[in-house]
Amino acid sequence: MNHESNTATLSNTDSISWKRSQRLTFYGVIAIILVTAPHLMPNNYWLRIFTMTGLWIMLALGLNVVAGFAGLLDLAYVAFFGIGGYTFALLSSNQFDIHLPFVLVLPLAAIFTMVIGIALGSTSIRLKGDYLAIVTLAFAQIFKLLLQNLDTPVDITGGVNGIYSFDPIDIFGFRIVSPIAYAYLIWIFAAIATVGSLRIKHSRIGRGWEAIREDELAADAMGVNTTGMKLMAFAGGAFTAGAAGALFASFQDSVFPNNFDFQQLVIVYCMVILGGLGNIAGVIVGAVLLSILPEFLREYGAYRMMSYGLILILLMALRPQGIMGGFGFLVKKKTRPDKDKTGQLRTSTDLYYTQPATTEDADAAVSQHAYTKSNRTLLELKNITQAFGGLKAVDNLSFALHEKEILSIIGPNGAGKTTLFNLISGIYPPTTGTVYYEGKNITGLKPHKVVQAGIARTFQNLRLFNKMSILDNARVGRFCRTAAGPLSVLLHLPRHKREEAKTMQKATDVLALFGARLTGYRFDQEAMFLSYANRRRLEIARALATEAKLLLLDEPSAGMNPQETIEITGFIKALRDKFGYTILVIEHKLNVVRTISDRVIALDYGVKIAEGSYDDVACSEQVIEAYLGKKKQISC
Repeated sequence: MNHESNTATLSNTDSISWKRSQRLTFYGVIAIILVTAPHLMPNNYWLRIFTMTGLWIMLALGLNVVAGFAGLLDLAYVAFFGIGGYTFALLSSNQFDIHLPFVLVLPLAAIFTMVIGIALGSTSIRLKGDYLAIVTLAFAQIFKLLLQNLDTPVDITGGVNGIYSFDPIDIFGFRIVSPIAYAYLIWIFAAIATVGSLRIKHSRIGRGWEAIREDELAADAMGVNTTGMKLMAFAGGAFTAGAAGALFASFQDSVFPNNFDFQQLVIVYCMVILGGLGNIAGVIVGAVLLSILPEFLREYGAYRMMSYGLILILLMALRPQGIMGGFGFLVKKKTRPDKDKTGQLRTSTDLYYTQPATTEDADAAVSQHAYTKSNRTLLELKNITQAFGGLKAVDNLSFALHEKEILSIIGPNGAGKTTLFNLISGIYPPTTGTVYYEGKNITGLKPHKVVQAGIARTFQNLRLFNKMSILDNARVGRFCRTAAGPLSVLLHLPRHKREEAKTMQKATDVLALFGARLTGYRFDQEAMFLSYANRRRLEIARALATEAKLLLLDEPSAGMNPQETIEITGFIKALRDKFGYTILVIEHKLNVVRTISDRVIALDYGVKIAEGSYDDVACSEQVIEAYLGKKKQISC
């Protein structure tokens, strides 16, 4: 085992070194191209196209934060671009005789735009899909009308004539005047935007946004503050757009209302969609293509836009995931742990993780461990009622759960079991009643606050982040245990590095509990490609990564075959007996309930009809009638 571990470590080190050398080479080639390109342009017209491509990249990367990372349909983005441009114009021209230096105006324009973005986001953050699109589009149209009409009675925006003739850029004595100097300046900021996007994407913030895009409810239930994160996405997109607008205004030496109309928004969205939502390399490629392609089609006159649209349609039909979607980028192929050196599949006994073969073996294995139920109350529900109109899904329910106890909730379909989990985890606030955790009232807390307090859950119907990797699914569970902000992430400050290292360690540790089923080459595998049983395991691993004390497991063995059911039964007992978790579980398979439970509660139509040991509840006439629909004489 030590030899295998050392070999794996060396292989991993070699892979990291290979990636680093390949990336350094790639970045070096790109840097050489960008440095020499301005001097190789045939004329000033193509030099301008080259410079504008850098601006389009900035804009596309900013929109990618909002629409690609967080999945928010923001149609006010072009307005943020305009706010940055006009802010620069007002602070660097004769319009109000304000002549601030560029090094001050640029951050002011970006920050002011960010504030507007936060203000807009805070008023519409609860809206989704079409409704969010309508509100943000209305904002963009209002902004355009203001630009056209705020020239009377006081001339603020210059109306349709715009504002022009700005102060030249002076950066610590260096004047940016020539077209080549502007090209370098704008591409430097495009490079900064690219590096910033990469760092954000591969951080807790990027994982939080991606989780929201995949499944907002699941993200909230895993500890992601969805409201705060969506506001941060609006802020990040607006900041980038504002900076790009200021650079554009300076480069053009003027701003006009038609510079920021709906057509510009469509172009930027096309760049992001064509490149692949959330794919940074793809978005850059999309921006480059759509900046240059129209120029090659210009000679076709009336057919130009038709050809342009046709190419877009064909690309989207053939590559709906975007140009770069699904392609590995400078990634060395990993060695699969379930295959030997010849590429042949190993037998299951060669995998790292083994489970007890029978329920009896599982009982014998876990009986050796020290953790047992204590008398300390961890969770208490008092007179909880949840009514949906005239229907009471949970009716005046009270019970206590002790530390390191496994309590099973059983009942027929529609008994209110999942509703009970939703009440405890904060998805629903109860109509009446109180929920206490460790003696503290947590009634009505938002789901991410409940996770932060120490309660994590799984779902009856799987709610994994399907397009995220297995490793990132687990790392999302660490969101509520980390706090590095945008500046810490962008500047790679020590706090961010410490948190990322600890997040990686914790995620790999919980995934390792399931052996090769969730480790090795599977780290980078998308969750959607796992077998159903492994998806169930991954959902449990994600909950464990939150460092919760109390686990709410909603039908953990659903859809599993008999052998998989035996394995998950032994694993649930091990979570308490070996690792000290307290577990509240909903389960329909009574053999699982019998094996794992210290105590059982039976519900029917939201009412507790029995409570006690498994044998006591199983022999209850009310329970038998609830399951079978009629009374039956039994001997227990």
